[in-house]
Amino acid sequence: MAKYKNPPDDSEQYRCFVCPVCGCFVISLMAEDHLAKFPIKDRMYYSEKAKAAREGQVLIIQFLDDGSEALTAHRYDDKAEWFR
Repeated sequence: MAKYKNPPDDSEQYRCFVCPVCGCFVISLMAEDHLAKFPIKDRMYYSEKAKAAREGQVLIIQFLDDGSEALTAHRYDDKAEWFR
């Protein structure tokens, strides 16, 4: 149900989503591939984080791989930087 578009700078590393269930969020392509393999209850964690964003903020989900460990991380950023 979510619709996406590229960020304003046309980065091919991220997608900006608008979802009627989760709200707005931004996800890196690597994190999107990684999260697709998670059980639904684990993906819902990020849905709740997206809905909990303060006014003017958006959830950013990234995949981090330091060579020894790969994990998904999140942070909040200025929504205006990603959705114009």
